[in-house]
Amino acid sequence: MKRLTLLFCILFVALGASKAQRREGAIPPATMQGGGQADTSQVVKRYLSALESLVKERDSLNNVTPQTTPNAYYFQILTQPTLYESPLHQMMSRADSTTADPQLQRLFSTRKMLSSLYTRTPWLVTQTESDLREQSAIRSDVNDKLNSHDKLAEKINDATLTPTMDEPVEVITRRPNFWRFSGSTSVQFSQNYFSSNWYKGGESNQSGFVTLTLNAKYNDQRKISWDNTLDAQLGFQTTESDKVHSFRPTNNLLRYTTNAGYRAWKSLYYSLQVILQTQIVPNYQSNKDVMISKIFSPLEVTIAPGMKYEIAWGKKKQFTGTLNVAPLAMKILYVGADTLVTNFGLEKGHHSRTTFGPNITLNTRWQICKQIAWSSRVYWMTNFDYNIWEWENTIEFSVTKLITARMYLYPRFDNSNERYRSGENHDGTYMMFKEWLSLGLTYNF
Repeated sequence: MKRLTLLFCILFVALGASKAQRREGAIPPATMQGGGQADTSQVVKRYLSALESLVKERDSLNNVTPQTTPNAYYFQILTQPTLYESPLHQMMSRADSTTADPQLQRLFSTRKMLSSLYTRTPWLVTQTESDLREQSAIRSDVNDKLNSHDKLAEKINDATLTPTMDEPVEVITRRPNFWRFSGSTSVQFSQNYFSSNWYKGGESNQSGFVTLTLNAKYNDQRKISWDNTLDAQLGFQTTESDKVHSFRPTNNLLRYTTNAGYRAWKSLYYSLQVILQTQIVPNYQSNKDVMISKIFSPLEVTIAPGMKYEIAWGKKKQFTGTLNVAPLAMKILYVGADTLVTNFGLEKGHHSRTTFGPNITLNTRWQICKQIAWSSRVYWMTNFDYNIWEWENTIEFSVTKLITARMYLYPRFDNSNERYRSGENHDGTYMMFKEWLSLGLTYNF
């Protein structure tokens, strides 16, 4: 509105000046040409010239020169010389100033100039950064850090986070599923080694076998946890030394482990662990029809009430596991076949034996890197008369997502068998060892 008013004023002044010049004789009167009509060409030219001057004036009013905003990166060197903390930190820490960021380059250069000022002409510095803070010349609220428990909604004035909806909203509540299921299966080709006193028998060989592991875990994230694991291993071999049997079982294991826990404190639980272990198919002596073991002969049942500790170490929890300690556990050894009871230290006519003693079970998994993982199981139990100690180690090398190589190391100590105690069927030591190396296919689900 102000610009329109100014334009009209300029136009009025220009027309008034034109009339005054005409009255004073500066502009000759219009001449009459054929027919008595006035020649208006001069008037039109002067009128267009006046309009052009008005347009230039309007354009000059529209072109507003923007104000130059001062650069905040240079305020330390453009104000009164002051002793700042940041140049001193940079000078003492020897920070690397090679960066492609132009803003960081400005900061490094500014602090370098101030450092030179402090060392060469310190008498020019008349105040410190603390003096500026006392005068409220430097804002300190911009340096406040947000904590993880801060709510951003409280940082905003008059914030409304509740959405407004015209239609009614139906709220559906679903109970969370606390169960987690997983498993893995593999088909492997292996090289096996058995010590001569292996308690289930065996022979060094090259073989193939199948493994299956199923996991079902319940955790309500508050108090109750329940872990269930089923391990099955079944392998066969062909040996030239055995003329009676075309195939013989090598890896022959069926084990079910269940552990129910009630949280006591953080990762510590009151627990009840039960382990059932047997084999799947019968095993025979080489070149004989004499059975060594079969399903439920033997069957080992360990009931261990105690405490469970869940392990989760590392930034990405590369090392995980559980440690179950039972001060007083019960172990039941059951042999169903009458002809096999003496093979496992039982007297004839007796099919079971119950012992009591402390028990420790440790299951761990260490993801060493993306391609290598180490799974381990340590089992120990004693009744203060005999000891059983097992340490199963499986080191898995992932060649691809499906192709894996596995190394299985299984040392075992067992002096519970009466036949071993009497010096029969062993080489003078209760320590046994089993090993195999394989390459095959593995599928995780």
